[in-house]
Amino acid sequence: MAKLYVVATPIGNLGDITLRAIETLRTVDFVLAEDTRVTKKLLSHLNISKPLISFQEHSSPKVLERITGLLEEGKNLALVTDAGTPGISDPGQRLIKEAATLAEIVTIPGPSSLAAIISLSDINLSEFTFLGFPPHKKGRETFFKNIAGSKYPVIIFESPHRILKTLSQLRKFCGDRHANIGRELTKIYEEVFRGTLSDAEKYFEGEKQRGEFVIIISNA
Repeated sequence: MAKLYVVATPIGNLGDITLRAIETLRTVDFVLAEDTRVTKKLLSHLNISKPLISFQEHSSPKVLERITGLLEEGKNLALVTDAGTPGISDPGQRLIKEAATLAEIVTIPGPSSLAAIISLSDINLSEFTFLGFPPHKKGRETFFKNIAGSKYPVIIFESPHRILKTLSQLRKFCGDRHANIGRELTKIYEEVFRGTLSDAEKYFEGEKQRGEFVIIISNA
């Protein structure tokens, strides 16, 4: 039976790639990538040359057909995202659902911004809710209301373009709660903010809006 490897890749620091991930990328027949340009740079850094197939949120059914066809032929594939662990706020689950009867699904664990922020948090996360990225438009208000009503701390992702808007809406619906905000985790400008949402709005004005964000909102 063919194998589909779900391979975690660095979220910033290339030194975080695991030996097992490197060996897997060297031995598979194809690599399925969210953005082939990003993955090509990683493979080049590792001196690995493999055929790349673009697989992302908006990939057509024909792309999925091609991938499942390869698995039926007995080809071993590696699924990677641009950064971190596939299947967390990306289309990996869509492929895994299709491939589960055709191949053995093997996890190659490693870097994850979700695990990274949890390990750095001063908020008790023995239980938490993860909601991924807020909707851009439709359903956005409901999204923040759900956070406000959660009995557990909530973890979300956000892009630099919407971080201030999201912090403002979090404060509007949740009140001025305590939060932890990771920016550029594992990268040279990594930082973790710990404080109220109103202080976070002031702190992340200007150049500090750059980078990818992971936000933990306390439940009290």
